[in-house]
Amino acid sequence: MNNEIESSIISKAIIRAGIHFYEYEDALELINLCQKASLPILGIDSFIVTETKTQPFLEHSIDLSYSENSYEQAKDFLKLRKCKGFVFEVVY
Repeated sequence: MNNEIESSIISKAIIRAGIHFYEYEDALELINLCQKASLPILGIDSFIVTETKTQPFLEHSIDLSYSENSYEQAKDFLKLRKCKGFVFEVVY
């Protein structure tokens, strides 16, 4: 992670096994911070996180590593999953 971006948003993360998970609004904020810093979004993975489990949903993941407009695609991806109860790992 980029130190400047990490320091501004890490307090909003749910951290499990060193992985940062963000609620919908915080994931959008992270994408906007990356866009401002010209750091491309490489992908997003969706999870359900409870006290006892961290469950990934591969069918709700996206690889943006070859995307020319990763920011808008990432935002669109999140919007479609806004009310599904997921938290998101944003890879940049």
